[in-house]
Amino acid sequence: MVVRGVPERLANDAWWLDDEEPPKGLRAGPVLVLMVLCADLLIWDFRPGAGLAFWVLVAGAATALTLYRVLDSRRVWTALAVLIICVAPLFEVVQLGTFLVALAGLMTCGVILAAPIFAPEGLTRAVLRLPGAGIVQTFRDVFAMRVATPSKGSVKSVLFDWALPAGVGALFLALFAAANPFADQWLAALGRFDVDLLPEFARVLLWVMIALVIWPLLRLATMIGNLMRPVSRPARTPQSAFLNERSVSRALVVFNLIFLMQTVMDLGYLWGGAALPEGMTYAEYAHRGAYPLLVTAVLAGLFALLAQPYLGAAIWVRRLLYLWIAQTVLLVISSILRLDLYVDVYGLTRLRFAAFVWMVLVALGLLLIVMQMAGRHSVGWVLQRAFGLGFIAIYCCNLINIDGFIARNNLANHRPGDFYLCELSEGAVPAIRAYELRTGDELCGSWRPHLSTRKNWREWGYRNARLHRSLAALEAVQ
Repeated sequence: MVVRGVPERLANDAWWLDDEEPPKGLRAGPVLVLMVLCADLLIWDFRPGAGLAFWVLVAGAATALTLYRVLDSRRVWTALAVLIICVAPLFEVVQLGTFLVALAGLMTCGVILAAPIFAPEGLTRAVLRLPGAGIVQTFRDVFAMRVATPSKGSVKSVLFDWALPAGVGALFLALFAAANPFADQWLAALGRFDVDLLPEFARVLLWVMIALVIWPLLRLATMIGNLMRPVSRPARTPQSAFLNERSVSRALVVFNLIFLMQTVMDLGYLWGGAALPEGMTYAEYAHRGAYPLLVTAVLAGLFALLAQPYLGAAIWVRRLLYLWIAQTVLLVISSILRLDLYVDVYGLTRLRFAAFVWMVLVALGLLLIVMQMAGRHSVGWVLQRAFGLGFIAIYCCNLINIDGFIARNNLANHRPGDFYLCELSEGAVPAIRAYELRTGDELCGSWRPHLSTRKNWREWGYRNARLHRSLAALEAVQ
């Protein structure tokens, strides 16, 4: 048996792919309870901040505790480095992107700790499979819980017999009471209990969500063999009536001619400064072309991947594909220039910033396709690296105060009546305040973004702290 990314001796042995008894650390149940309590202490009733980041770090340590019998120092330090790098943006600011990066780092950390063999391809496969496999494992563990059946007629038997109807029935009553004010009054009059003594529904929901997130990580010792197991299916070229050597070669000729016309026009209008048709401005020309050309480049990259099995033995067909990819890269560069011209006239927005990032990623992805073709690598090779580029882009964007960058860029050429800046987040506050102090104009009035205050160390965020320092420095100068 040969497993890619694994030394041949270990791949042939393949003991780690069998259903052997998994290594044991601390029991997952007690660790789960501790993690839920820890989440309640660090997260509940606080604005998301440093408390959430510390909980992710503690979750990594809890995962290690369930696997401590198979850990070695190299594995621990590698997993710790990955976790710290991925949690760092969460200390910067808590938002959806930083949370997803931290969650991906937590899963990667757990897989590195649990994996019997440090094989990059197997680790990547395991991380991608973990969310789905974790849901399946959670259901299996819930339905596999067994308790010794008590003797009929005993007190314990009565308790077990009524546990399901009483527990679920109480849940239904609570939901009906929340939806029906009359039912709420009847229950209050009947029970004579203080409703405030019951756990808040949102708090219980937090406990459940935390348990669902952490449980698969605590069960990695059981799942890791299946997570890393390669899929054994023969590689085959997809069959299609439209994709064959003749159609691909003819398509490349046609596509190159079409792209050549567009490239020549861009060279004339964008790079050469040729006069545009009467009544059309450069801003309009740029706006009409930026996004459609980007979509064209993405479709061209997908076709370049699909067409490779049908290039045949003729070297000129492969060269046509290289030429077409090169023209597509020029197309993306033209799209970036078009968008830059449009931003100079109408200002920067979040969507336009994201478009810049996406255009750079598409250009790099096309270069990856060239490298893949030159090195005769598989399509999976380029997809893995494209995924890595996307992750790096998301990671870097999470560390950038995008709204602050937008505000500084637009206020350098401020136009009266431009209130887009007033709808940005707190990251734009120092730039807006600096403009107001410099010009004496009230830019947003009561619509100015609000800079929030963190009242507890669990709510602390590095970006928020920097914004407060910048704002205080501005006010001190005046």
